[in-house]
Amino acid sequence: MTKTAMILFNRISSHPKDDELDVLDQVKIVSEALVKLKYTVVEYQIGLNLGKAIKEIRKIGPAFIFNLAETLDNKGEFAYIPAAILTHLNIPFSGNPLIPLFFAANKVLAKEQLTKIGIPTPAWATLDHLNKLKKNRKYILKPTWEEGSLGLDEDSVFDGSDKAFIRKIETKNKNYFFVEEFIEGREFNVSIMGTKDGPVVLPIAEMTFLKYPEGKPKIMGYTAKWKEDSFEYSHTRRTFNLPASDKDIKAGIEKICTKCWNSFGFKGYVRIDFRMGADRVPLVIDMNLNPCISESGGFIAATRKAGYKFREVIRQIVEEAGKP
Repeated sequence: MTKTAMILFNRISSHPKDDELDVLDQVKIVSEALVKLKYTVVEYQIGLNLGKAIKEIRKIGPAFIFNLAETLDNKGEFAYIPAAILTHLNIPFSGNPLIPLFFAANKVLAKEQLTKIGIPTPAWATLDHLNKLKKNRKYILKPTWEEGSLGLDEDSVFDGSDKAFIRKIETKNKNYFFVEEFIEGREFNVSIMGTKDGPVVLPIAEMTFLKYPEGKPKIMGYTAKWKEDSFEYSHTRRTFNLPASDKDIKAGIEKICTKCWNSFGFKGYVRIDFRMGADRVPLVIDMNLNPCISESGGFIAATRKAGYKFREVIRQIVEEAGKP
């Protein structure tokens, strides 16, 4: 007798952008993999009517739920709510539990926790404390809640001496933006997958910026990720070929990833992003829980580099969903 697996994903808005539509590609390939793993698959879109969602999920009664719900109503601050619903229903679900999702959803809260456990992360300031910015440093204005680099691009980078820019961001909603020191240097995206033997840090990807003009910020912003006709998209490459001279960096990054996994209580699959300046100290700039698992995404690219087939990755994630 086959078991029923539900794929839960966020309801698509009436005028979606590419970053929002990407979840539909994930639903398709995850569904195909689950069918090959002998599951009966049911898809369910969750919106803001949480009472209706609880009632209908109970009615379907899935053995487990593959949680692809990235937001609710396309708002990043609601990212942890689907996990809260599934925790309430006491149904095993894929990926990260409620508490880690809550801490990682708010980037300021995440940075505070990173600092508490001794993980290096760039200096930051809320919009209440812009007087702390140093004139000889570069900074980046970042959204507090959003994933997929929404609201993040090169025009978010500014000098601490730029009084006009600082006056402009003082008018923004303090609950939705913060400022982080911009680290000019190398960028690494590191995926981690849970297994029965513990977390596995997958091959480290470095994001390279090709033929960028002098002075142009090297940043994996929204344009570089989603706008296929842009300079940034066509001149950014992912490589897994770290030189032998980076052996110490690789070891340091892997140690940080494992510590984050254990300290935050991560589960399933995670991607941690780093920037590194001339001092060769990797700094955590983002923790992306339940990252995109489309075939073009960084997490699946890392699993392929490690030798996993897509169906095996999904099987690993499903096994994690069955754990307490």
